[in-house]
Amino acid sequence: MALDLGQAAAPWRAVRAGNAARYLRAFVFAGIGTVLLIRVYLGMTGYPKLGGGNLHIAHMLWGGLLMVVAIGAATILYGRSARFAAAVVGGVGFGLFVDEVGKFITQDNDYFYRPAASIIYLVFAILLLLDRRWRNRAVPTRDQRRADAVDLALGGIVVGVTERQRADAIRSVGVPDDELDRAVLHLLEALPARDETAGRPWWRRPADWAGATRDRLAQRQWAINVAAGWIIAQPVLFPVIGVAIDAGRLETGPTVVAVLVTLVMTALGIAGAYRLRRDRAAAMRWFGLALSIDLMVGQVFKFTLNQFAAVPALAVDLLLLSIVNAAQLAAANPAEGSPRADIGGA
Repeated sequence: MALDLGQAAAPWRAVRAGNAARYLRAFVFAGIGTVLLIRVYLGMTGYPKLGGGNLHIAHMLWGGLLMVVAIGAATILYGRSARFAAAVVGGVGFGLFVDEVGKFITQDNDYFYRPAASIIYLVFAILLLLDRRWRNRAVPTRDQRRADAVDLALGGIVVGVTERQRADAIRSVGVPDDELDRAVLHLLEALPARDETAGRPWWRRPADWAGATRDRLAQRQWAINVAAGWIIAQPVLFPVIGVAIDAGRLETGPTVVAVLVTLVMTALGIAGAYRLRRDRAAAMRWFGLALSIDLMVGQVFKFTLNQFAAVPALAVDLLLLSIVNAAQLAAANPAEGSPRADIGGA
């Protein structure tokens, strides 16, 4: 007997995937890694050209080809593994494409246009902001829980599911309210079983190690002290780093904005340090806000000033923000600790 959804079944209505943040994160990291590798490779090889005579095959064309491959994989293949692979391939393609943004926005097709680095950074920063928003999403609706369970089953029909995945999906569906819930639960129970370790993606092991290391650091007071020190010392660190890396080429506008951001960071860092002993969760919020402001505003202008030499400071910001976020969650929910990854894996 078919379930009548009535007016709720609008053909244009979409439900966001439960693992959307993970796919977006894979896309972004693949894109960032591609841009950095391109810049390093071209710098080491003297910026060679592919083609002969009057031809120059720009690497954005290869990026477009990879994005087509990614869209094709996501369009014609079932399962989370295919979607994850499409996210990685698409991220590499997008990295190849956006790396040449300087050519798109200048009349003389200047690949070395100085603000290009900050534009590339801003694009990926916005995507990471979306990832952060989706990871902090509200409790999923019943339709989302059902759709995620069926999405897991699509791949599980071929390769099976682990008992943990099955149990998590059944728990997510919850107590069946209607025939559709019962049908989803029957499907989950009928899926072939897969060993927990057999066929585990190779990238999950370093990812699990990184997550466990982050959680351990979030429990160490010295790691939190390092984060606080990094934030508070920005007025000292920024001029030293900026002048040492890009001496003689500092631009007034971006420099003023970057310095103002460092002063704001210091103020927020001091506020967080003042609250650290009395309210650890509140202190982590102040530290997280300071790092987020630097990532979303300060780093844009630091990339304009220092180009890709600003990458080390960006890496430190991201690492410390990850630790601070884990410490904030652990302080707010001491009984639960750090949150688990999205159900079901990629």
